[in-house]
Amino acid sequence: MTTLRQLRVNHITELPAEPPAFEESVHQWSQAEIDALIFAEASKRPLLVRGEPGVGKTQIARAVAVHCGWCLHAVTIHPRFDPQHLIARFDAVLRLADAQAQCLDPTEKSYWTPGPIWQAYDWRGAQAYSKDPEQTQPRGHVILIDEIDKADSDLPNSLLELLGQRSFAFAPLGLRLGGPNVPQPLVVITTNEEREVPAAFLRRCIVLNLAAGDDYQAWLMARGRAHFAASRQLADVVLAHAARQLVDDRSAMQQAGLPPPGASEYLDLMLAVHELAPGDTAAQLAWLDRLSAYSFVKHSEGAPLTQNRNPVVSAESGSSSAEA
Repeated sequence: MTTLRQLRVNHITELPAEPPAFEESVHQWSQAEIDALIFAEASKRPLLVRGEPGVGKTQIARAVAVHCGWCLHAVTIHPRFDPQHLIARFDAVLRLADAQAQCLDPTEKSYWTPGPIWQAYDWRGAQAYSKDPEQTQPRGHVILIDEIDKADSDLPNSLLELLGQRSFAFAPLGLRLGGPNVPQPLVVITTNEEREVPAAFLRRCIVLNLAAGDDYQAWLMARGRAHFAASRQLADVVLAHAARQLVDDRSAMQQAGLPPPGASEYLDLMLAVHELAPGDTAAQLAWLDRLSAYSFVKHSEGAPLTQNRNPVVSAESGSSSAEA
Protein backbone atom coordinates (compact mmCIF):
# COMPACT_ATOMS: atom_id res chain seq x y z
CA MET A 1 0.00 0.00 0.00
CA THR A 2 1.32 3.46 -0.90
CA THR A 3 2.02 5.60 2.18
CA LEU A 4 3.05 9.17 2.93
CA ARG A 5 6.52 8.00 3.90
CA GLN A 6 7.10 6.97 0.28
CA LEU A 7 6.86 10.59 -0.88
CA ARG A 8 10.11 12.12 -2.13
CA VAL A 9 11.27 15.73 -2.28
CA ASN A 10 10.79 17.37 -5.72
CA HIS A 11 8.71 14.44 -6.96
CA ILE A 12 5.89 15.68 -9.19
CA THR A 13 2.42 14.20 -8.70
CA GLU A 14 0.05 14.69 -11.62
CA LEU A 15 -3.44 15.72 -10.56
CA PRO A 16 -6.31 14.79 -12.87
CA ALA A 17 -9.23 17.14 -13.42
CA GLU A 18 -12.06 16.69 -10.93
CA PRO A 19 -15.04 18.70 -12.23
CA PRO A 20 -16.54 20.99 -11.23
CA ALA A 21 -14.07 22.19 -8.59
CA PHE A 22 -10.59 21.21 -9.77
CA GLU A 23 -8.73 21.49 -13.04
CA GLU A 24 -5.89 19.24 -14.19
CA SER A 25 -2.65 20.27 -12.49
CA VAL A 26 0.59 19.01 -10.92
CA HIS A 27 2.10 19.20 -7.44
CA GLN A 28 5.84 19.25 -6.67
CA TRP A 29 6.59 18.00 -3.17
CA SER A 30 8.76 19.81 -0.63
CA GLN A 31 10.36 18.34 2.48
CA ALA A 32 8.25 20.57 4.74
CA GLU A 33 5.01 19.33 3.16
CA ILE A 34 6.02 15.68 3.48
CA ASP A 35 7.12 16.01 7.10
CA ALA A 36 4.00 17.95 8.16
CA LEU A 37 1.70 15.38 6.53
CA ILE A 38 3.48 12.45 8.16
CA PHE A 39 3.23 14.24 11.53
CA ALA A 40 -0.49 14.97 11.08
CA GLU A 41 -1.27 11.38 10.11
CA ALA A 42 0.75 9.90 12.99
CA SER A 43 -0.68 12.29 15.61
CA LYS A 44 -4.23 12.07 14.22
CA ARG A 45 -4.47 15.86 14.25
CA PRO A 46 -5.71 18.14 11.47
CA LEU A 47 -3.04 19.78 9.33
CA LEU A 48 -3.59 23.55 9.00
CA VAL A 49 -1.81 24.91 5.91
CA ARG A 50 -1.22 28.67 6.01
CA GLY A 51 -0.08 30.91 3.18
CA GLU A 52 -1.05 33.40 0.52
CA PRO A 53 -3.22 32.35 -2.44
CA GLY A 54 -1.42 30.39 -5.12
CA VAL A 55 1.28 28.68 -3.05
CA GLY A 56 -0.37 25.27 -3.43
CA LYS A 57 -2.28 24.78 -0.17
CA THR A 58 -5.33 23.07 -1.65
CA GLN A 59 -3.16 20.98 -3.97
CA ILE A 60 -1.53 19.29 -0.99
CA ALA A 61 -4.77 17.49 -0.11
CA ARG A 62 -5.42 16.59 -3.74
CA ALA A 63 -1.87 15.29 -4.20
CA VAL A 64 -2.06 13.16 -1.04
CA ALA A 65 -5.29 11.55 -2.26
CA VAL A 66 -3.78 10.80 -5.68
CA HIS A 67 -0.47 9.53 -4.28
CA CYS A 68 -2.06 7.19 -1.72
CA GLY A 69 -5.12 6.23 -3.76
CA TRP A 70 -7.45 7.67 -1.12
CA CYS A 71 -10.84 9.32 -1.52
CA LEU A 72 -10.82 13.13 -1.41
CA HIS A 73 -13.75 14.91 0.25
CA ALA A 74 -13.49 18.65 -0.42
CA VAL A 75 -15.51 21.26 1.46
CA THR A 76 -15.18 25.02 0.88
CA ILE A 77 -16.09 27.12 3.89
CA HIS A 78 -18.44 30.11 3.73
CA PRO A 79 -19.72 32.43 6.52
CA ARG A 80 -22.93 30.41 7.07
CA PHE A 81 -21.28 26.99 7.05
CA ASP A 82 -22.66 24.56 9.66
CA PRO A 83 -20.05 22.13 11.07
CA GLN A 84 -22.75 19.45 11.32
CA HIS A 85 -22.82 19.39 7.52
CA LEU A 86 -19.51 17.53 7.72
CA ILE A 87 -21.61 14.60 8.98
CA ALA A 88 -24.79 15.00 6.92
CA ARG A 89 -26.98 17.58 5.25
CA PHE A 90 -30.79 17.51 5.14
CA ASP A 91 -32.55 18.91 2.06
CA ALA A 92 -35.57 20.57 3.64
CA VAL A 93 -36.53 22.29 0.37
CA LEU A 94 -36.82 18.99 -1.51
CA ARG A 95 -38.82 17.43 1.32
CA LEU A 96 -41.25 20.37 1.34
CA ALA A 97 -41.68 20.09 -2.43
CA ASP A 98 -42.36 16.34 -2.14
CA ALA A 99 -44.82 16.93 0.69
CA GLN A 100 -46.73 19.42 -1.42
CA ALA A 101 -46.73 16.94 -4.30
CA GLN A 102 -47.76 14.13 -1.90
CA CYS A 103 -44.80 11.95 -2.89
CA LEU A 104 -42.78 11.85 0.32
CA ASP A 105 -40.07 9.24 0.73
CA PRO A 106 -41.36 7.19 3.70
CA THR A 107 -37.80 6.41 4.86
CA GLU A 108 -36.58 10.01 4.27
CA LYS A 109 -33.31 8.59 2.96
CA SER A 110 -33.53 10.65 -0.22
CA TYR A 111 -33.47 13.91 1.76
CA TRP A 112 -30.15 13.24 3.48
CA THR A 113 -26.72 13.67 1.87
CA PRO A 114 -23.83 12.03 3.75
CA GLY A 115 -20.97 14.39 4.57
CA PRO A 116 -17.22 13.72 4.60
CA ILE A 117 -17.07 12.49 8.20
CA TRP A 118 -19.90 10.02 7.71
CA GLN A 119 -18.31 8.71 4.52
CA ALA A 120 -14.86 8.46 6.09
CA TYR A 121 -16.00 6.60 9.21
CA ASP A 122 -18.85 4.51 7.75
CA TRP A 123 -18.44 4.25 3.99
CA ARG A 124 -20.95 1.46 3.45
CA GLY A 125 -23.57 3.04 5.66
CA ALA A 126 -23.18 6.37 3.86
CA GLN A 127 -23.51 4.69 0.48
CA ALA A 128 -26.97 3.49 1.45
CA TYR A 129 -28.01 7.15 1.53
CA SER A 130 -25.99 8.25 -1.47
CA LYS A 131 -27.73 9.23 -4.70
CA ASP A 132 -24.78 7.85 -6.69
CA PRO A 133 -23.45 4.92 -4.63
CA GLU A 134 -19.97 3.58 -5.34
CA GLN A 135 -19.27 -0.11 -4.93
CA THR A 136 -15.56 0.07 -4.15
CA GLN A 137 -14.59 1.09 -0.65
CA PRO A 138 -11.60 3.49 -0.62
CA ARG A 139 -8.34 2.50 1.06
CA GLY A 140 -8.35 5.79 2.97
CA HIS A 141 -9.88 9.24 3.13
CA VAL A 142 -8.63 12.84 2.93
CA ILE A 143 -10.99 15.57 4.16
CA LEU A 144 -10.11 18.99 2.71
CA ILE A 145 -11.65 21.96 4.54
CA ASP A 146 -10.74 24.87 2.31
CA GLU A 147 -10.50 28.57 3.26
CA ILE A 148 -11.44 28.37 6.92
CA ASP A 149 -10.61 32.08 7.25
CA LYS A 150 -13.88 32.77 5.39
CA ALA A 151 -15.87 31.45 8.35
CA ASP A 152 -17.43 33.35 11.23
CA SER A 153 -15.04 33.72 14.14
CA ASP A 154 -16.76 31.07 16.27
CA LEU A 155 -16.78 28.37 13.58
CA PRO A 156 -13.13 27.19 13.78
CA ASN A 157 -13.44 26.18 17.44
CA SER A 158 -16.77 24.43 16.79
CA LEU A 159 -15.19 22.67 13.86
CA LEU A 160 -12.17 21.58 15.84
CA GLU A 161 -14.38 20.19 18.61
CA LEU A 162 -16.09 18.05 16.00
CA LEU A 163 -12.86 16.95 14.32
CA GLY A 164 -11.18 16.19 17.64
CA GLN A 165 -13.64 13.42 18.43
CA ARG A 166 -12.90 9.78 17.68
CA SER A 167 -16.59 8.82 17.57
CA PHE A 168 -19.73 10.69 16.63
CA ALA A 169 -23.39 10.53 17.55
CA PHE A 170 -25.80 12.02 15.03
CA ALA A 171 -29.23 12.12 16.65
CA PRO A 172 -31.39 12.94 13.58
CA LEU A 173 -30.51 9.57 12.04
CA GLY A 174 -29.61 7.65 15.18
CA LEU A 175 -26.06 7.25 13.92
CA ARG A 176 -23.03 6.22 15.92
CA LEU A 177 -19.89 6.65 13.84
CA GLY A 178 -16.26 5.90 14.50
CA GLY A 179 -14.65 4.37 17.57
CA PRO A 180 -11.16 3.42 18.75
CA ASN A 181 -10.65 0.78 16.05
CA VAL A 182 -11.89 2.81 13.08
CA PRO A 183 -9.08 4.30 10.91
CA GLN A 184 -8.92 8.10 11.08
CA PRO A 185 -9.13 10.23 7.93
CA LEU A 186 -6.38 12.73 7.18
CA VAL A 187 -7.82 16.23 7.61
CA VAL A 188 -6.23 19.15 5.74
CA ILE A 189 -7.45 22.69 6.49
CA THR A 190 -6.34 25.74 4.53
CA THR A 191 -6.34 29.46 5.29
CA ASN A 192 -5.41 32.46 3.12
CA GLU A 193 -4.83 34.50 6.31
CA GLU A 194 -7.66 36.93 5.56
CA ARG A 195 -8.80 36.48 9.14
CA GLU A 196 -6.72 35.23 12.07
CA VAL A 197 -7.80 31.82 13.35
CA PRO A 198 -8.29 31.45 17.13
CA ALA A 199 -5.27 30.52 19.24
CA ALA A 200 -7.07 27.48 20.68
CA PHE A 201 -7.64 26.23 17.15
CA LEU A 202 -3.95 26.58 16.29
CA ARG A 203 -2.91 24.63 19.38
CA ARG A 204 -4.97 21.64 18.29
CA CYS A 205 -3.58 21.55 14.75
CA ILE A 206 -0.32 20.61 13.12
CA VAL A 207 0.61 23.85 11.30
CA LEU A 208 2.48 24.18 8.00
CA ASN A 209 3.42 27.73 7.03
CA LEU A 210 3.66 27.40 3.27
CA ALA A 211 5.80 30.17 1.81
CA ALA A 212 7.92 30.72 -1.27
CA GLY A 213 11.22 31.23 0.54
CA ASP A 214 13.82 33.96 0.18
CA ASP A 215 14.32 33.67 -3.59
CA TYR A 216 10.81 34.27 -4.87
CA GLN A 217 11.85 34.36 -8.52
CA ALA A 218 13.57 30.97 -8.30
CA TRP A 219 10.54 29.56 -6.51
CA LEU A 220 8.21 30.82 -9.23
CA MET A 221 10.40 29.34 -11.94
CA ALA A 222 10.47 25.95 -10.19
CA ARG A 223 6.67 25.92 -10.16
CA GLY A 224 6.61 26.99 -13.78
CA ARG A 225 8.96 24.16 -14.77
CA ALA A 226 6.83 21.63 -12.90
CA HIS A 227 3.69 22.80 -14.69
CA PHE A 228 4.89 23.65 -18.17
CA ALA A 229 8.54 23.18 -19.09
CA ALA A 230 8.53 19.50 -20.01
CA SER A 231 5.02 18.90 -21.29
CA ARG A 232 4.16 22.35 -22.66
CA GLN A 233 7.51 23.57 -24.00
CA LEU A 234 8.08 26.80 -22.10
CA ALA A 235 11.79 27.63 -22.10
CA ASP A 236 13.59 28.94 -19.01
CA VAL A 237 14.02 32.34 -20.67
CA VAL A 238 10.21 32.67 -20.79
CA LEU A 239 9.72 31.47 -17.23
CA ALA A 240 12.44 33.81 -15.94
CA HIS A 241 11.17 36.81 -17.91
CA ALA A 242 7.68 36.50 -16.43
CA ALA A 243 9.05 35.77 -12.94
CA ARG A 244 11.19 38.94 -12.95
CA GLN A 245 8.20 41.02 -14.01
CA LEU A 246 6.02 39.54 -11.29
CA VAL A 247 8.69 40.11 -8.63
CA ASP A 248 8.94 43.78 -9.65
CA ASP A 249 5.17 44.26 -9.67
CA ARG A 250 4.82 42.36 -6.42
CA SER A 251 7.37 44.60 -4.68
CA ALA A 252 5.59 47.74 -5.85
CA MET A 253 2.22 46.47 -4.62
CA GLN A 254 3.62 45.44 -1.24
CA GLN A 255 5.23 48.86 -0.74
CA ALA A 256 1.87 50.45 -1.51
CA GLY A 257 0.12 48.21 1.04
CA LEU A 258 -1.93 46.43 -1.63
CA PRO A 259 -2.45 42.66 -2.04
CA PRO A 260 0.38 41.50 -4.33
CA PRO A 261 0.20 39.16 -7.31
CA GLY A 262 1.53 35.65 -6.75
CA ALA A 263 1.92 32.18 -8.17
CA SER A 264 -1.67 31.90 -9.41
CA GLU A 265 -1.27 34.94 -11.65
CA TYR A 266 2.13 33.70 -12.82
CA LEU A 267 0.80 30.28 -13.83
CA ASP A 268 -2.24 31.83 -15.55
CA LEU A 269 0.09 33.96 -17.67
CA MET A 270 2.34 31.00 -18.48
CA LEU A 271 -0.63 28.96 -19.65
CA ALA A 272 -1.87 31.82 -21.83
CA VAL A 273 1.43 32.44 -23.63
CA HIS A 274 1.84 28.73 -24.29
CA GLU A 275 -1.65 28.51 -25.78
CA LEU A 276 -1.01 31.59 -27.91
CA ALA A 277 2.43 30.54 -29.21
CA PRO A 278 3.19 26.88 -28.46
CA GLY A 279 6.88 26.13 -28.83
CA ASP A 280 7.76 29.62 -30.15
CA THR A 281 9.95 31.28 -27.52
CA ALA A 282 10.28 34.62 -29.30
CA ALA A 283 6.53 34.94 -29.75
CA GLN A 284 5.92 33.89 -26.15
CA LEU A 285 8.23 36.65 -24.90
CA ALA A 286 6.38 39.17 -27.01
CA TRP A 287 3.05 38.01 -25.63
CA LEU A 288 4.42 38.26 -22.09
CA ASP A 289 5.10 41.97 -22.52
CA ARG A 290 1.65 42.54 -24.00
CA LEU A 291 -0.29 40.57 -21.40
CA SER A 292 1.59 40.59 -18.09
CA ALA A 293 0.01 43.79 -16.77
CA TYR A 294 -3.48 42.31 -17.08
CA SER A 295 -2.44 39.43 -14.83
CA PHE A 296 -0.10 41.20 -12.39
CA VAL A 297 -1.57 44.75 -12.09
CA LYS A 298 -5.15 44.45 -10.87
CA HIS A 299 -5.57 47.47 -8.59
CA SER A 300 -6.73 50.94 -9.62
CA GLU A 301 -7.01 53.32 -6.67
CA GLY A 302 -3.71 53.82 -4.88
CA ALA A 303 -1.82 51.46 -7.18
CA PRO A 304 1.80 52.43 -7.96
CA LEU A 305 1.58 50.80 -11.41
CA THR A 306 -0.72 51.08 -14.39
CA GLN A 307 -1.55 48.55 -17.07
CA ASN A 308 -0.01 50.85 -19.66
CA ARG A 309 3.73 50.23 -19.53
CA ASN A 310 6.68 49.77 -21.83
CA PRO A 311 7.90 46.28 -22.73
CA VAL A 312 10.38 44.82 -20.28
CA VAL A 313 13.89 44.11 -21.57
CA SER A 314 14.85 40.45 -21.43
CA ALA A 315 18.35 40.03 -20.00
CA GLU A 316 18.83 36.75 -21.85
CA SER A 317 17.96 38.15 -25.26
CA GLY A 318 19.59 41.56 -24.74
CA SER A 319 16.61 43.31 -26.32
CA SER A 320 12.98 44.02 -25.72
CA SER A 321 10.98 40.84 -26.16
CA ALA A 322 8.33 42.84 -27.96
CA GLU A 323 10.85 43.33 -30.74
CA ALA A 324 11.39 39.58 -31.11
